[in-house]
Amino acid sequence: AGCSVRGSPPQQRGVGLNAAMASMTQAQKKLRRTNSKLDQAGRAYVPVSGRDDNEAGSGSGDGPANDCEGCLNIVRGQPVLACMLVFVPMGYAAHFMHMAPPYVFGTNFLAIIPLAWLIGKSTEDVAASVGQTLGGLLNATFGNIVEMLLCVAGIRNNEISVVQCTLLGSILSNLLLVLGTAFFVGGLFKPTQTYSQQGAVTQCTLMSMTVFAIGLPTMYANILRQDDEFEHMVEVSRWSSVFLLFTYCAYLYFQLGTHRSLFEAEDDDEEEDPPDLTPCTAAVLLAIATVVTSFSTDFLINAIQGTMHSWNISQEFIGIILLPIIGNAAEHYTAITVAVRDKMDLSLGVAAGSSCQMGLLVTPFTVLVGWAYGVEMTLDFHSFQLAVLLLAVFLATNILSNGQSNWLEGLMLLVTYFILALIYFFEGSGAEHSLSTLA
Repeated sequence: AGCSVRGSPPQQRGVGLNAAMASMTQAQKKLRRTNSKLDQAGRAYVPVSGRDDNEAGSGSGDGPANDCEGCLNIVRGQPVLACMLVFVPMGYAAHFMHMAPPYVFGTNFLAIIPLAWLIGKSTEDVAASVGQTLGGLLNATFGNIVEMLLCVAGIRNNEISVVQCTLLGSILSNLLLVLGTAFFVGGLFKPTQTYSQQGAVTQCTLMSMTVFAIGLPTMYANILRQDDEFEHMVEVSRWSSVFLLFTYCAYLYFQLGTHRSLFEAEDDDEEEDPPDLTPCTAAVLLAIATVVTSFSTDFLINAIQGTMHSWNISQEFIGIILLPIIGNAAEHYTAITVAVRDKMDLSLGVAAGSSCQMGLLVTPFTVLVGWAYGVEMTLDFHSFQLAVLLLAVFLATNILSNGQSNWLEGLMLLVTYFILALIYFFEGSGAEHSLSTLA
């Protein structure tokens, strides 16, 4: 993809928009398809799938003979994640046997990572059989289902600060950690990599809108420090969330309906790998994995307070640094892998697109869930969190503005994230030390 957009015909600009903008619904599908091909290629920096080249080549057109063979393909494609499924019963046992909170937290933390992978894989197979539009909606909805379940569990347990930190941490981990690692690792293999400049600008604009939507209620609450004004701020947050969800739905309609041609990638006509599971089996697996994940997230949230005191870490460190890791670990790994293969549009689309989804979909969804539960979940993310988000978006916008990347830019993003992690790690576990309570 070219990095210059001035003077380009409208059709070329539409193609340039695809890679970064389409991440909200299509990049998940393209990413998993790329990951499957990487596994079959058997390269040194990708987990070996367990199939030889002849099997991979012969299976790409016909697909598995039945669901049992498809399940074996799934397991062989990601053996590490498949082995991590052992933590699912361990997490359940730790909870019901009333083990120490750190053990409950740790086992369920590790259990959610492969469950998120299963949700993503089953969503992909269901979406492959329902058409492009509905499939895109499924990918957009279930792409962040783990984060949604974590936030719902946090609201049910009245862990509002943890929920807000998880939302913020997911945005920051995508913008700084994932994008920084992709730029750094990719830059080690190729001195300068290019991506769609116009697409990156569009993503940055959407992130700026997220900062605007979060910043106004936060400033409103901190400037007018009165109980009556807090009640007004709750209403402002709730109705602002309605408008944000409307904006997200309008964007999906723009992408999947009126302007679908703008989001058709140059390689969309290439033959896709058939799904490993039939639609019925994939739907059942999606439902089971989602239900199991909902219980695991609930067990994890219940163990946070005890884990904080046992490990002497803050809830901000858990919410901003630890919890965002488990939602999209498999996709984040693949985003970094495709950066090594110089597919920066796809890598950028996942990293920046996931941040936009968190800001425009998951954040307002969480506020409305709090409204339904009668919990005052608001867009008041407090002054320090707002400052962190604003500076992160500012840094990412400046780095993404020229349509090129190198290892030094990736290193800058990573160092910024590590400094932020150090601040929250040394914050302390006491309520009097919490950065989220700063006036």
